[in-house]
Amino acid sequence: MLDFSSVIDAVAAAFSAYSSGKTETPLRVGVEPQGTSGVLLVMPCAVAEPAALGAKIVSVFRDNPARGLPTVTSTYVLADYSTGAPLAVMDGGFLTAIRTAAGSAVATRVLARSDARTLGVFGTGVQARFHVETIRRVRSLERVLVRGTSPDKGAAFARWITEATGVNARATSVAEAAAADIVALCTTAAEPVLRARDVQPGAHVNAVGAFTPTTREMPSDLIARASVYVDTRAGALSEAGDLLLPVQEGVFELDKIVGEVGELLDGRVSSRTDEQQVTMYKSIGAAFLDAATAHLAYAAATHQRVGTVYKFDAE
Repeated sequence: MLDFSSVIDAVAAAFSAYSSGKTETPLRVGVEPQGTSGVLLVMPCAVAEPAALGAKIVSVFRDNPARGLPTVTSTYVLADYSTGAPLAVMDGGFLTAIRTAAGSAVATRVLARSDARTLGVFGTGVQARFHVETIRRVRSLERVLVRGTSPDKGAAFARWITEATGVNARATSVAEAAAADIVALCTTAAEPVLRARDVQPGAHVNAVGAFTPTTREMPSDLIARASVYVDTRAGALSEAGDLLLPVQEGVFELDKIVGEVGELLDGRVSSRTDEQQVTMYKSIGAAFLDAATAHLAYAAATHQRVGTVYKFDAE
């Protein structure tokens, strides 16, 4: 129903809307149930243009795979912008996966070297899969290097990539995956999954897995040498452990964040300045990306007459 290129364009417009002050995007509210490894988050948002209003409820429970359940589950409720009446209830997991990967693709399109041809992916889940799909639409990938939590998972994901996309892929080591032209970190890890020395000059890194102040996928010495861009400053300053932990260690300062992707798209901050520069996009997730993607999905569903119609009566 949704094609990746359309979502990438919608997400790019949403980035610009946010950085131009055309959205109402409060920081998400989260609760961590005692005795669990999980968190429940609520993310409301209103986007003025195109008009979109809604909220996502998302849970992230790290122990779920051992129970045969997905790590991330969520539901999105889209409402009429003018009346607040509910329009649709959607699979929030799909929206989260595709909008997050589309955000990385937007950042890759404006930050990665134009000749970038290799992608290193850490993770083998749906987020990793969608990153392959979106990034190959903004760069002509020749090879994907996969680093999974086990050799079997890595090999299976690499086979899927080759069969589904035609791009050569294989499972590999941490060092080789980290040495790719473009690196995508799509894990649920709480500690760094790669070493700074393995990331090559001129690389671009997308980091989307860690989303709390105490978790990270990247080591501090990598943050210290990179030009850092974020989805939102507010989110990064409050929740991005990838940045906050290096600050605590004294190797990074938050005012060194170059800017938001929306500011980059609008020309208010600079992009890559040389071929040796390491650029980095850090995302913790933003509600305006959900709203924009849900709006696009609703428009596509109504046009294609997809979905089930329910009438909610007050009586």
